[in-house]
Amino acid sequence: MIHKFYLNLDRSPDRREYFDNTWIRFKASDGKEMTRDEPLLTRMISQWNISPDEHLAKCGCFQSHYNMLSHIATNKLNKVIVVEDDAVHLSEVYDDEGLYDDEDLQEILSKCKNFTYLGGAFANVRMYKGFLKLDEWPEPEVGINELDKSKMRILMTLAYYIPHWTIARDIVEFLDSQSRVRAIDVMLYKIIKVPQDYHYPAIYCERGFDTTIHKKSRKKNADEYYGMNKPNPPSIESYHDFRERQEEWWQWCSIA
Repeated sequence: MIHKFYLNLDRSPDRREYFDNTWIRFKASDGKEMTRDEPLLTRMISQWNISPDEHLAKCGCFQSHYNMLSHIATNKLNKVIVVEDDAVHLSEVYDDEGLYDDEDLQEILSKCKNFTYLGGAFANVRMYKGFLKLDEWPEPEVGINELDKSKMRILMTLAYYIPHWTIARDIVEFLDSQSRVRAIDVMLYKIIKVPQDYHYPAIYCERGFDTTIHKKSRKKNADEYYGMNKPNPPSIESYHDFRERQEEWWQWCSIA
């Protein structure tokens, strides 16, 4: 049995309507409710020009995933999908109920042995360079790919899969061992003990909600190619042959 959790703030009840009864809501930590004596506020490293609200939101996001991972480890839960409440399944993006349905998902996840990203965005190893440029893009196979941390990282904790509870335990222990921390997606990249993979294409994209972290809403969101696209990508009539669609995309980027 696969456990499916979505992280959701109490002040975002509207986002719950996108999740059916196969999902379990996990209460997200709200940075705005943190008090000044909360140790994480000083433990978290932020750039000098980040606003106080963004710092609080970053702390809340970190704490939310930390609590989720602790819950998995404490209760020894295996086969766990974790998504943030702005994640949207690819079948909804392309209006194709058969795309990565439960049966396909079971087969895909059965092959996952490591912490596996199911969504997010490819980014440079050096954070100041931002998201990958087209000439830096990898050429992943359709399916499970090893995340080569010498070449790139995956930003966002939009969606991931944990096949065994000990992986969550190792992440929590690593986070506990750090005197200072950064955003949760940055910390995940730093963990050497936990091998990481990603599924291509991403099974979850980012819905075009206003961000609850950044001061200004982003004009682009993580898409199925782990790139940053406009929130409402052009629709296509069908999505029955992903490889054909993938080839079209590579050609459009001129990196095929």
